[in-house]
Amino acid sequence: MRQTILAVLSLSAMSALLTGCGGDLVLLNSKGPVAAGQSSLMMTAIYLMLLVVIPSAIMALWFGWKYRASNKDADYQPTWSHSTAIEIVVWGIPVIIICILAWLTWWGSHKYDPYRPLEADKAPLTVQVIAEQFKWVFIYPEQGIATVNEIRFPEKTPVSLRITSNFTMNSFFIPALGGQIYAMAGMQTHLNLMADETSPAEGYRGFSSNYSGYGFSQMRFRAHSVTDAQFAEWVSAVQAGNGTSVNPEAVQKTVLDQAEFASLRDGNRGKHQIEALIAKANTPEEKAAAEAMKPYPTKPHPVTYYSSVEQGLFESVINHYMSNYHGADHSAPAAEHGVAHEEAAASEAHVADAHATASQGE
Repeated sequence: MRQTILAVLSLSAMSALLTGCGGDLVLLNSKGPVAAGQSSLMMTAIYLMLLVVIPSAIMALWFGWKYRASNKDADYQPTWSHSTAIEIVVWGIPVIIICILAWLTWWGSHKYDPYRPLEADKAPLTVQVIAEQFKWVFIYPEQGIATVNEIRFPEKTPVSLRITSNFTMNSFFIPALGGQIYAMAGMQTHLNLMADETSPAEGYRGFSSNYSGYGFSQMRFRAHSVTDAQFAEWVSAVQAGNGTSVNPEAVQKTVLDQAEFASLRDGNRGKHQIEALIAKANTPEEKAAAEAMKPYPTKPHPVTYYSSVEQGLFESVINHYMSNYHGADHSAPAAEHGVAHEEAAASEAHVADAHATASQGE
């Protein structure tokens, strides 16, 4: 009985939260068509399952009360063994619900396919996303600019995201606009989102929904949905090297090239790990190498704007891990194949080291 009461109370608390009584639950406070559709699909599935859960909880309480030891009027049937009506109810209703859920799952997986372009009156905005070590890099190929830990786009405009990773597998997630999608080294995933309205001044929350060790909790960014005029103003300001006029807390830089991109990588060792390596160093070289290591970040990387981007930077990140990427140049002569093979082997070793580091962090 105690477990039943606790289950009913938990169900009641969950229902109160789902109706918004517990605060602003972002998954149920959608700001775009994709998130709204996914939220509706989730709530429909929950309501269907509650058709079984709620009656079961009520009957558990009712049966416990009706057949309590002090109730001498309860119908006692020790030889009862079968009821066709009960069998139809306990098997038929769940089967019907499962069939409906299966159809909803099939329909929703096609309707809200992250690769499916969104229908809108405006042309989509293309943004290339790179999951760098403990931060997110956003490249606007059509505008020729880039940002770190901030993405801006016009409201009611489809945003076509092309996502990859420059280290371990990650997960890109803006809860207010849609579901998460994985970012993987050597691969390119697609995600299409759109905001129905402008965002608050602080923007929508974005983060890595997969925590694979220390540092990953700092992979947070802000997504700003603005008007067309505000977006054009921001792009012009960043291109002119004056992005701080729009966001005074941002850092404005000039060019995001290979050298600058490499400098963005944070350390992959904890402070105590570095201290241990320094203490165990047997030679001055080992000690110097340990002292040069950077620790895990303790806060998100500051928002950074770049007024220009090295052409092909996004593709080069993918090609660094997978030489047969569809966008790669396969016209290299045979003499260069050995070099490419060595680079691929080095890339595999780099990925293996990154995974090992993440495992140590755990």
